[in-house]
Amino acid sequence: MLREAILVYRAELAVTLRNKPYLVLGMIQPVLYLVLCGPLLAVLVSKTPGVPAQTSWEDLTPALIIQIAATNGVYCGFVLLSGIRAGAVDRLRVTPVSRTALSLGQALPSVTLSLVQGVIILLLASLVFGVALSVAGVALVLVITALTALTIACCANAIVLKLRKEDTFTSIVNIVILPLTLLSGILLPITPDRAPMWLYVLSRFNPLAYVVDISRASFRETLPLLPTLLGAAVIVALTGLAVRWNSRTFQAVAA
Repeated sequence: MLREAILVYRAELAVTLRNKPYLVLGMIQPVLYLVLCGPLLAVLVSKTPGVPAQTSWEDLTPALIIQIAATNGVYCGFVLLSGIRAGAVDRLRVTPVSRTALSLGQALPSVTLSLVQGVIILLLASLVFGVALSVAGVALVLVITALTALTIACCANAIVLKLRKEDTFTSIVNIVILPLTLLSGILLPITPDRAPMWLYVLSRFNPLAYVVDISRASFRETLPLLPTLLGAAVIVALTGLAVRWNSRTFQAVAA
């Protein structure tokens, strides 16, 4: 199965790398957020007694990397739609390749792209804005990034396989991704001391919020035990469910 997944992954990665405009434009948004929103957040944070301005960069940088993973995961669904239009999925239906290998191979390019872009954001944040990085913190953020990209890519592919309509998939993405992003606290941390209580409670129903929390915690000198365990449990569980859902959907399509 591993060999089959690698073969599918290499083919799908080649398709992704041929889309040069997406590779460039995919980096512009998080860099703009980092360059333009970071200083504003630093000013706001500096006005909070006892909170250093550098905290804004530590909050924003890991969250933007999670946003990159989410964007690349969604893009994976559009790549699959192109494959459906080209008849690639129909050809895969008659192959003996494991459906799990197919689902993983098609989703893994989004993981690769997210990791490369995440490293670029980390280097930019460190070299330009002085964000302190540790080996353990960077490693944890990149693991979370990989799992997030894989989770969203598998969910996007499963939805595409069921719908097979680009306009419907686009509508679902617009309806779902925006609330998930806003309620995850990617741009502004949603905490009891920074947000209305009703908004904080509502954000706790968003799984992506726990992923953002653990990514931010990895930039701290000490990892809070409960948020770390909760965030790790959420992302691992979501990844397992997403991979299984995508594999079962591919199996149903090929039946």
